[in-house]
Amino acid sequence: MRLIKLLIILALILQSCGGSDDGAGPGPAPLELGDFQLSFPNNNEVCTEGTNISGDLVEIPFRWSPSKNATSYRIEATGTQDGTVYQTTSTTNSGAITLPKGTQFTWKVIANLKDDTKESDTTWNFYSEGVTTLNHIPFPAEITLEDNKDGTINILWEGNDLDNDIDKYEVYLSNDTTRTLIADTQETSITNYQIMYDVIYNLEVITKDQRGNSSSSKRDFRFKN
Repeated sequence: MRLIKLLIILALILQSCGGSDDGAGPGPAPLELGDFQLSFPNNNEVCTEGTNISGDLVEIPFRWSPSKNATSYRIEATGTQDGTVYQTTSTTNSGAITLPKGTQFTWKVIANLKDDTKESDTTWNFYSEGVTTLNHIPFPAEITLEDNKDGTINILWEGNDLDNDIDKYEVYLSNDTTRTLIADTQETSITNYQIMYDVIYNLEVITKDQRGNSSSSKRDFRFKN
């Protein structure tokens, strides 16, 4: 009997020293911002929706799909010709910016969550509606790159001009030391162009129209072997 009592006491002591399990597992995973897409103004079109502010200014609405977990957004519209940035913030997936009329812009949205940010999947272009003109500047070309896995790449681009008068494209490829004109063409692709892997390049496509207007689109890239 005495032995049984000792064993019970020992078991109680071990249980009290063994700590407690409150059922707490690992903490919740940190929140991440989700991908999202631009919606309006439409890409490569004249924006005819907006509120007239004055003879020179129009307030244009911007819309995009929500980014999961975002607490706020910053909308940026950049003048293609002079680089002026117009911006505003919003806590919903829409906002409005007052812009000069008859001007070409690129625009994007940045989602925010505390110290984290995430940009929209793409950057779009549009013209703010203004005085009717038949001499629009070409929109910046949209560039696509394909790695052929053999030391060569395919370079593709898509130009757009509201006047449908694109004349040609000049394509430049740069690295730390050189800038080379690799094409002066009316085509919209270069295939099997030789590169070096693990080198940072800058690609620029300049779109020129028949009235002497031009726009530039740049993209940095590096392919790994």
